[in-house]
Parts: sequence; C-alpha cells; structure tokens
Amino acid sequence: MSEPGNRRDWALALGATLTADLLIFPTVYGMLGAPILSRCVSLLIAYAFSQTLRLGIGRGITPRAIFQVPGLWPLLAVTVLINFGLFAILNTRAPEIRPLLHLLLAWTGSMLFLAFGLSRIKRLR
Repeated sequence: MSEPGNRRDWALALGATLTADLLIFPTVYGMLGAPILSRCVSLLIAYAFSQTLRLGIGRGITPRAIFQVPGLWPLLAVTVLINFGLFAILNTRAPEIRPLLHLLLAWTGSMLFLAFGLSRIKRLR
C-alpha cells in the first residue's frame, strides 16, 4: 500500500466510488423513495462500478489484495459501516434536510475515519 502506484490505485477506486455514489443516489432515491434502502443500493452499485472500472482499465491489484495488508480490510469494513450508519442517523434525526446533504456528511465523516486509520496502519508498519 505504500508504493505510489498502489496509492493511486486506491485513490482511483475511492474517487470512482464516491463520484458514482453521489451520482447514483438521487436516481435510486427518486425510484425507491426510501432513503436508507436507496443508500444501501447506491453504495453497492457504486462499489461494483468502481471495481469494474479499476479492473477494466488494468490498474493495480485485485480487490482480494486488501487481505495482504494487515488491518486494512477491517478498517475498510468499519469505514463502510460508519458511512452507512452516519447516513442512517442523520436521516432519522433530521428528515427535513435533503438526503444528499446527509450523504455528503456521511462520506466526509467516513473519509476522516479512513484517513486516521490509514495513518495508524502506516505508523505501525
């Protein structure tokens, strides 16, 4: 993960996931009408899109390579749970605010957690 090519690869996957999620969520929300279910569907579609894009252009390693870095897959799993959990909490506590703002705040919070976790993993290596 410390090689520049791997960092670019993970940044590409993260950027594609975030962008796809921000573009897909309003469409899915418009069709389903349920914000939490729409969030789950859009996150899964966005992740599948980013992995397909990343592997399709021949960049980097397979998604199974996260198991090679100690502590990375639990960090990513908790980050996804934080992302989804923040969205659910914000949506239930403040339903009068647009769900897209909840989505942006959830991504911001989970990215801060991911950055902190990656710095800890890097420090321990």
